[in-house]
Amino acid sequence: MCSHWEKYNTGVLFLPWGYDLSQVVLIAAYLLTGLVGVEVWQKPLLFGYYITDVLVILLIGFSLLLSFPQTLYNIHRAHLKKTLKNGSLYEGLLPLVSPLLLFVLLTVWVVLSPGNILAKQPRLFLWMVGVTFSNVICKVIVCQMSSTRPELLHWFLFPLALVVYAAISGLLGWAEEAAHVHYGICVVRGQLSEHFNIYIFSLKKRVQE
Repeated sequence: MCSHWEKYNTGVLFLPWGYDLSQVVLIAAYLLTGLVGVEVWQKPLLFGYYITDVLVILLIGFSLLLSFPQTLYNIHRAHLKKTLKNGSLYEGLLPLVSPLLLFVLLTVWVVLSPGNILAKQPRLFLWMVGVTFSNVICKVIVCQMSSTRPELLHWFLFPLALVVYAAISGLLGWAEEAAHVHYGICVVRGQLSEHFNIYIFSLKKRVQE
């Protein structure tokens, strides 16, 4: 997100070494799980901390102390050189509005969830987070590639806000988990499958009716 926001303002896509490191860590995590088994993630590594705790600390640390400062530095340097693509602060920060609101909505959902949705269904919730975040960020990527102005609020934030309100107010009740399943079915089956004209988990073309 930071890299594409930076390119939106500077016109240069700069990927810091932390970006490559994250890919290496991800591959190492898959290899470690394949060689040792999932049990490695369930045993304390050092001083009672698990490997997942270490990875979360590294992720947050690298993001806040390396990637984000590097992005701000590159934008500041472009400002000094008078090469910024956007002249106003509002235009420069516009791509960040929807992602930040998305994080706020999802954080509110997790903290105030009556059914403790993240603890009960972590895979379901985090999968939904990944899909929604990718949807919002893809808009930013398209805008920086086409040099167009992004919209202030992504349309998806409005139905998501209604769902979050219904969930934290108790209106959904036991259906809070079902809301994630419904969303997954709508996106995967109702949109992706029809758009690419393929079956789910298969590359075979669908039979045209």
